[in-house]
Amino acid sequence: MSVASAPVSRRNDLDWIRVAAFGLLILYHVALAYAPYDWHVHSAHTFGWLHEALLLTNPWRLTLLFLVSGAALRFMTVRRSPARTLRARAERLLPPLIFGALVLVPIQSFTEAIDKGGFTGNFADWLWHEFSPSGLANGVPVNHLWFVVYITVYSAITIGLTTIPGLVERAEAWLARSTAGWRIVVVPLVYLIVIRIVLFPIFGITNKLSWDFYNHFLSLGAFLFGFLLVRHEPFWAELERRRRLFAGVALIALPIMMLQAGHPGGGTWFGIPRAIVFAIDQWAMIAAILGYGSRYLRKASGPALTYLVDATFPLYLAHQTVLVVAVWFIRPAHLPAPVEALSLVGITFGVSLLIYEIVRRIPVIRPVWGLKPLPVPPGRARYHRRRRLLWIGMAAPVLALTAVLIGVATWPGFNHATQYLSELGGAAAPAPLIFNGGVFLAGGMCMAAGVGFGLAIHALTGGRVVAALTAGVFILAGIGLSASSLYPWPDPRHMAINLGLGIQLAPLLLLWGLWKHMNLRRLKIFLLVVFVAMAVLTVLTRHLVLPGAVNDANVGWWERAYAIILVGWVGIAAWVLDRRLKAHSAGDPDEA
Repeated sequence: MSVASAPVSRRNDLDWIRVAAFGLLILYHVALAYAPYDWHVHSAHTFGWLHEALLLTNPWRLTLLFLVSGAALRFMTVRRSPARTLRARAERLLPPLIFGALVLVPIQSFTEAIDKGGFTGNFADWLWHEFSPSGLANGVPVNHLWFVVYITVYSAITIGLTTIPGLVERAEAWLARSTAGWRIVVVPLVYLIVIRIVLFPIFGITNKLSWDFYNHFLSLGAFLFGFLLVRHEPFWAELERRRRLFAGVALIALPIMMLQAGHPGGGTWFGIPRAIVFAIDQWAMIAAILGYGSRYLRKASGPALTYLVDATFPLYLAHQTVLVVAVWFIRPAHLPAPVEALSLVGITFGVSLLIYEIVRRIPVIRPVWGLKPLPVPPGRARYHRRRRLLWIGMAAPVLALTAVLIGVATWPGFNHATQYLSELGGAAAPAPLIFNGGVFLAGGMCMAAGVGFGLAIHALTGGRVVAALTAGVFILAGIGLSASSLYPWPDPRHMAINLGLGIQLAPLLLLWGLWKHMNLRRLKIFLLVVFVAMAVLTVLTRHLVLPGAVNDANVGWWERAYAIILVGWVGIAAWVLDRRLKAHSAGDPDEA
């Protein structure tokens, strides 16, 4: 049996189901803060009845998401080769996974460690605990991102299967026969019952890829099920026809399942009756949702769906970090449970949506939040990514200056002549987070700008070595800036800031790259003046000449001058190179 006149574009009903399932997931995680389970952070309120109430969605929600994800992958393969499909999946899934594991999850795990009394250091100490050689030996925690890990691996496996000629067609034909007519009720159910009885008691659910065999049979099975049958129209027609039957069976199975979970005798007969009822509810709910969705939502499109589909992945990435931190901050207020729960729901959805609204407008960070790159307007097809990185270079000095000015404004009596800027981030400062946060972000922006400088040099001159060296110097400088903000002065580790001084070499490297290839005379003079000025200030502030010129009474002013030149030139150079790239992309290489 082959695919029967199936659509080749995405389906609105599956989009609605995916959005709703992720919305339920967020509510489910809020409920876990009150449930009698070992979750990351708990409210002061705990409700035993949630042990049974969570069974409303627990058996089927994630399995349904895996099925829908497999279906989405099938639509991707219609007009793409396996290699292109694999690349598209990697570009969509790997950046958020890496970003989440390095940035979002450590915030959760640090809050949990502090909350449960297992850790007493600061966040920088926690990062070292997680990502030091000994920490990495225990693996990188991914928390809720385990779902992204599994989707990535399942996608790779499935795409690999498509490279075997005829395999997908034969598997689809077999599965279509196996689910035709009354078999659509029985065959998936038997599969779910067997793996629940045989594998679940042995392996349980660990959410660890290397030892989660029941979950793989369940979730990979659902993924392949959706992949193989999404374009088989008789399958959907059968689900629609039997949707009321499935919904009725689910409504009958749910209270029985809850009773088995709450009653001391629910696990009798080796838990086999409970496993059977669990599987019945699981498949009946999935089939009912798919059937009703196919019947009523397949043509339900509009701006709301477009917005929600785009927002779902960023909300998924952000929500658990937002929730964990929100519980930590709200719990001391001792709010009544209903007020606290509603507050957590509102904060989790609201802040996650705010994050989405911000990141979707910043092209350079869209990929790490699971968003597709923005379409390139006509006339900007060349160098648009390089230029956006250079825009970050223009913004970095502004951000650093803003952090300094706000930090000074919060510290009445701060003495510019005798105090170092680093003191704005020290323990004596009234608001050290402002300065340290600004410096940390500026360090990250410096690294991004360095990549932009390197790519710009390569685009304009073809020089690979000088481009790589330029980017490397900026990246080291950015690491130094960010690290110094994590370890405020007088912590000895604050001296990682010295890595930032390597940016003094960047003007020379840019001169090297531009010297013989372009006619940017004013930029070359500017870079040379900047390098000489920084060299002179280095000699003076290190007391290598005129040792009395820099002293305790004026050291702050010298440092201010050094910092302005050290950081400020980057924005000017980025602006000039951005103009050059714009002119170059427009076919006017002589415009300076």
